[in-house]
Amino acid sequence: MLRAMFRTPRILLVAALLLAPAAAWAQMAQGPPTPLAVDLAKQPVGSWAKYNMTMGTMPPMSMKMALVGRAAAGNTLEMSVEGGLAAKAGQVVTQMTLAPGSEGNVQKLVLQVGSHDPMEMPVQGAQGKQFSKPDPKNLVKEETVKVAAGSFKAKHYHDKTPQGDTVDFWVSESVAPLGLVKIEMTQKSNPMISGPIKMELAAVGKDAKPAITKKAKPFDQNELVKQMMAGQGASPPPPPPAAK
Repeated sequence: MLRAMFRTPRILLVAALLLAPAAAWAQMAQGPPTPLAVDLAKQPVGSWAKYNMTMGTMPPMSMKMALVGRAAAGNTLEMSVEGGLAAKAGQVVTQMTLAPGSEGNVQKLVLQVGSHDPMEMPVQGAQGKQFSKPDPKNLVKEETVKVAAGSFKAKHYHDKTPQGDTVDFWVSESVAPLGLVKIEMTQKSNPMISGPIKMELAAVGKDAKPAITKKAKPFDQNELVKQMMAGQGASPPPPPPAAK
């Protein structure tokens, strides 16, 4: 499973989306799933984990993963990203509703950029497979790993992609909501990211509330392009000339 999974963990692709035109969304959303090392249905609502992230030569970012809801429709996660090249956009939040009883299949995806209204994103095929359980065949060993949030007894997994990228990640069932402690990846195959990727647990908590509270508007690619480019301090591209 992980052999095809780790070209770039999808949780990081969403962060990289902040640096790309919205037209790239469909391609990026088809990236490999993110490790889900726990039973999400057993994690307490409100639990959150914050990570420090570096992606190649991009400015550092922080990311917060939070379990903000549970209903018959499934569990709702929010990923909030701040910093990086999109710092001018403010906080960017991705809200994902995962189907109950699944290993992380997303049935609803909403994106909110800064103070803009939230927008529902398309979810189809591989785009819905955002998370996946680690493959036991790729387990290296159990070891204690030290990160900014402290020391954790974790399971260390290792894999190599067909493109030649290697990835190591550490997971622990004691870290809600996903179990993810650390990721280190040598990355050469994604043209958006130049250099290695690192993600490290910085803090955990239990008091998360939904950041997206408004009803999401329908997907509008042109509007999303404007929001993203404004967040990068760039002007949106001019509209195409009217047909004669």
